[in-house]
Amino acid sequence: MAKYSAHAVAVSFWYSEFSQVVDLLLNNESWSDIKTKAVDDNYFKQSSKSRSLDVYQQLKLRLSTLDDGYLELFPSLDISNQKLVDLISIMNLDSLFREFMYETFRNELLLGDSKLYDYEVQSFFDRKQAENDQVAGWTDETIHRLSGSYLFFLREAGLLKNNNEYDDVVRPLLDIRLQDIMREQNNNVALASLLGR
Repeated sequence: MAKYSAHAVAVSFWYSEFSQVVDLLLNNESWSDIKTKAVDDNYFKQSSKSRSLDVYQQLKLRLSTLDDGYLELFPSLDISNQKLVDLISIMNLDSLFREFMYETFRNELLLGDSKLYDYEVQSFFDRKQAENDQVAGWTDETIHRLSGSYLFFLREAGLLKNNNEYDDVVRPLLDIRLQDIMREQNNNVALASLLGR
């Protein structure tokens, strides 16, 4: 049985912090140096040292899922594709979010409906609760917060636009070089999710 996490309720998209860390890594900064900058120097402008540490740890986890090819390509991508790299790292790290992208977001692209309603998001979680005892044990509040986090990630990545009753689905224009890296890394689920294939 798949192991899932509801950790997404405690994190944000953090695109600007993500790109700052990529820049530091490309300038040969060590993770130890980045941690010092984040926690001691408040490099990410967080409200407390513990929050700075949380951001640092989450970004380190996300970036550890990406091959060097992603990092080297990152500065030459436009902002929308840089945000997709951040989203890909979240998909790599969070299996439930990856399944949401494949089963729900991808279906929107395949069907061409271009409207994501709350009931469709709820339907995904209902299915997971029926399939998985761990998810079945989560409270309605956890599911509600997780739904909000997933929608927030997609809005921040430019893939959804809130339209009150539903979200307009925006088909991403995935840079061909990014597609090539995803294929080389066998990141086929994420690629299919973003291309709607």
